[in-house]
Amino acid sequence: MLVCCMLTQSRIFHHARVATLLLIGGFGVMGGGLLAPALPALIDPFGVQESSVGLVLSVYTLAAASTLPFTGLLLDVLGRKPVGVACLIIDGVFGLLCTAAPSFAVLLVFRFLQGIGIAGLIPVAMTVIGDWYQGEKRLKVMGYLSATIAVAAVVIPLLGGVLAEFSWRYPFFVYGFSPLLAIAFVVLVPETAPDRSGAHTASYLRGLGKALGSTAVREVFLHSFGTFFLLYAMVTFVPLFIAARYGYGVSVAGAAISLNGLIAALVAGRAVGLNRRLGRRLTLVCGYTAIGVSLALMPFWPGAPGVVVSLALFGIGMGVVQPAIFSWATTAGPAELTGSIVALFNTLKFIGMTAAPLVLRSVHGAGGMRWTFAVAGAVGGLWALRAAFRGAEKP
Repeated sequence: MLVCCMLTQSRIFHHARVATLLLIGGFGVMGGGLLAPALPALIDPFGVQESSVGLVLSVYTLAAASTLPFTGLLLDVLGRKPVGVACLIIDGVFGLLCTAAPSFAVLLVFRFLQGIGIAGLIPVAMTVIGDWYQGEKRLKVMGYLSATIAVAAVVIPLLGGVLAEFSWRYPFFVYGFSPLLAIAFVVLVPETAPDRSGAHTASYLRGLGKALGSTAVREVFLHSFGTFFLLYAMVTFVPLFIAARYGYGVSVAGAAISLNGLIAALVAGRAVGLNRRLGRRLTLVCGYTAIGVSLALMPFWPGAPGVVVSLALFGIGMGVVQPAIFSWATTAGPAELTGSIVALFNTLKFIGMTAAPLVLRSVHGAGGMRWTFAVAGAVGGLWALRAAFRGAEKP
């Protein structure tokens, strides 16, 4: 009886630790998603132009892209726990300080500093999961993380929009839960970093430089860039396409993107079975092919139901690809370099998210929506070919 109780308590404690990491991953997508619907509510209180208010999001992505490599270094040198706790506290403290910002310039400073913390949350969750699990179990939990991120990406913008209806400050108060999550992280999650006692930073950097030259690391970085380039191609241009072609407003566009996110979440939670049957290479080929076909077909459907089919196919592809590359990122290099590799993987993610609207805006200006989706679909096909022939062999 005592043994059964101890096993039950151990299982509950383990589930609580996994839930803490999944929540950290969910909080990691709140940097832009929570505030994007609230941007119009910031214009009058701060007296800024509509064209400038988007800087609230831009300074966050700038902070993420510029500081994530250092976050990865600290994850490996100092350990997972101190960096995870610091990121959560920075996110919460500066998020709450935004509610008291006396000017738009100060708000941007607080948002930049907050971005340093919030950008590190998904790398922390990925790294600890990569430390804990091996093989199919790692892929399964990475699927849960990917599903959590997908659901959060759907729910959080809705929450931000509702809260902003009452006050521009209310969305920022949500960040106040981040320090509470830091307490759970301290209590529930043990340190998982490999022992680096006696190691020198110079030797660590030499090892990292060698790892970055390996085919597996280069390829997983390129897959991070490509996956999130494709995601933001969809997020940026599908709402514009729906409005222009069918005359629907932002609420319908938001619901359409939410459908994609929900399907991706459902598929991601079941990624292990597909990976077991096909292996990583064919799993990625199938995922990218689904994404590429869905984007290429988007402007050719005769009615809105066809767009729903494309969005569903896109969600299936994204739900297949994300857990596979998340798991791959934690195993592409030596265990003692996992933090840095995962952080750089996420840096490439932000670069892909930034590049998609910039590159495809030029295509749209030159050839219209059909060419925009054609090019985005071709990128999906190109990444399917990369997966088929370059460095994606191991499960």
